[in-house]
Amino acid sequence: MLEPTFRVVAQPDTSYYSEFLYWYRVFQEDSVIQEFRGDFRKLAPGELITQACEFVNSVATQLKKTGPRTHQTLSPAAPPEQPVIASRLIPPRMDVTYFNSGRAAFTYLLGEVVCPRRVWLPTFVCWSLVSAMQHRFPQSRLLFYSVDRDLKCHWPKETEPGDALVFIHYFGHLSERPDVAEHCTLLEDISHLLIPPSTITGQFAFGSLRKIFRIADGGVLLGRHDPVYEPDDGLAVWLRLNSRDWRDLREAENMMDRSWKMSDMSSQSVAAMLAYDVPAAAVQRQVNQQFLADHFPAGQPLIQFCPDEVPLLHNRILPDTRSRDSLRAFLAARGIFCSIHWPLHPLLKEASCNVDATAAEWLEQHVLSIPVADDFDESRMATVCDTANEWVQAGG
Repeated sequence: MLEPTFRVVAQPDTSYYSEFLYWYRVFQEDSVIQEFRGDFRKLAPGELITQACEFVNSVATQLKKTGPRTHQTLSPAAPPEQPVIASRLIPPRMDVTYFNSGRAAFTYLLGEVVCPRRVWLPTFVCWSLVSAMQHRFPQSRLLFYSVDRDLKCHWPKETEPGDALVFIHYFGHLSERPDVAEHCTLLEDISHLLIPPSTITGQFAFGSLRKIFRIADGGVLLGRHDPVYEPDDGLAVWLRLNSRDWRDLREAENMMDRSWKMSDMSSQSVAAMLAYDVPAAAVQRQVNQQFLADHFPAGQPLIQFCPDEVPLLHNRILPDTRSRDSLRAFLAARGIFCSIHWPLHPLLKEASCNVDATAAEWLEQHVLSIPVADDFDESRMATVCDTANEWVQAGG
């Protein structure tokens, strides 16, 4: 609560067997204005907390003058003029912060960094972002802007100071920078990008790592941040790692949707992610996407990917919902599982009088999302096309 108006520094005893001795100093600029010093073994329960609260209350007027705190990232310590030689050095930092999920990164970004008054989401959007807003920020106003059938965004013109706008690079296809007023904070969802662009086009970029890597959990927020992670038993992660078949994976997703925390990424997922050969994975996904674009016998591709873009999925538009569902069931019966992006969230249906979500609803009814992950080679893509051709020859 005191940072950054004041600076709080620990002055521990450096000798062995001194772990119970404490000395905390509060600085205002270069002057020490308060010290807490003693022996934890001699404290009554809650005594030090009471002393600290009394001090915070005594400087409350000064804290109010600085206004609300909008960023909790601590400033790195200035490097000493002479390099320190010691067995304890400040650990190196990366310009990325990990979370257990994309929605955890999203909620930390909103709650601790940006603190917007209103949040704009596209009508074509994953449920997780909408449910995260409902779960964590029920008092914040959630607004939507329209997305066409070809994924062209209609940026809102009525943004206000304090607004945040989320835009998505759909399925690996790079989106244009939103054309909105400068007072609007841009939040770039990079969940579908295996290789994020060298320069982000929003002020902040976040995403889910589980969408692009075959890992049990993972989310990311670009930049150095210092979240205080929430405790998490990790049961959904446990179930994913111990899954026997698709049903266990589906139940793990349901568990996460029912209850999730803003916690850290598991060591298993970090290790698996760092082991990925990303350039090789990118090439394989591009090959798989192109094979389906050239040979899949039903419907039309939703996206024409550029040569340097890495697809997350191959999205196919079928003539109607009945044929799409029939093809999906036919493929599933032969061990080829495809998804639908995305079912329209009930909140969007309620907001239909304020925003045009007909294109998002149409996509839900016509799209079939086919895996093109680097786990599969071209022969597996040929199997997908051959199976779909059986469906066509059987009359669809």
